[in-house]
Amino acid sequence: MKKDFCPGNLTLELSKILEELLISKPIEGYYKSMIDKYDSDQSCVIPNLFLTDLKGIDDILNKKESIRNSGIDLPIYFGDYNNCTSKIMIVAMDPKRNGQDHKEIVIGSVFGLHDKKGRETSRNDYWKFVAPLLDSNFIYLTDVYKLYYEYIVLKNNKSTTIISNKDPEYLHKNGTAFKLNKTILEREIALIKPDIIVSLGLESANALKMLHGIKDKENYMTHNGIEYIFMPHIARTVTQSIPTIANLFIAMGKIKKHKSLIEAGEQIHLLRNELFK
Repeated sequence: MKKDFCPGNLTLELSKILEELLISKPIEGYYKSMIDKYDSDQSCVIPNLFLTDLKGIDDILNKKESIRNSGIDLPIYFGDYNNCTSKIMIVAMDPKRNGQDHKEIVIGSVFGLHDKKGRETSRNDYWKFVAPLLDSNFIYLTDVYKLYYEYIVLKNNKSTTIISNKDPEYLHKNGTAFKLNKTILEREIALIKPDIIVSLGLESANALKMLHGIKDKENYMTHNGIEYIFMPHIARTVTQSIPTIANLFIAMGKIKKHKSLIEAGEQIHLLRNELFK
């Protein structure tokens, strides 16, 4: 399946965007490593970057002490761009990390889908979501916020951890980080020209709407000729609740003698296994 993972020259174009706006080191080699190891049983080891390798947001990062758990997930894609039913851009929130107490930046891919072991784990609901879409579509995955980090502040003599997507400086609409993330996303959209943009989870949807100036609260809409689908998160904590929701419909239907509620619950039970097939 390697031929379907990041084929063609788009990785060169993506590297140019990231190198121009965010990262001061060459990126194409990172993509080459992921592609070479895509079908390998050995995990792809990607060298870390450092905060000093970033540009465009130095004014924010230099002010903060005790930065840790920094990460960047490179955008990735699957399928034939020129021969597909639809070009679908899937937008996640940010590249969350943990376990790092220094200023290294761990580089990966969105949802870790470049790694065979990561894709094959039974808990990777993201791959279960993406894989069935590959039959006829071009799938592009990226993050709204390209950099994730955490830092510690003292409030009332107590240490409080602030994460990047809650950092007022990082999110301020007139700040350099907000403008940077907005510009990168706009460049990605201009490059990919998606027919559909799908956001995963409420936070991702809100961030995407904020960056694009979308004020509509609907979950399905068309904006600038692109179909937007703001769907719930597909994390295990959400998907494992589907049977419970189905049972809730059935129970309330029986209590209220409401046939349509019972049928809706039964249909959820019947179709839940079809969601990611």
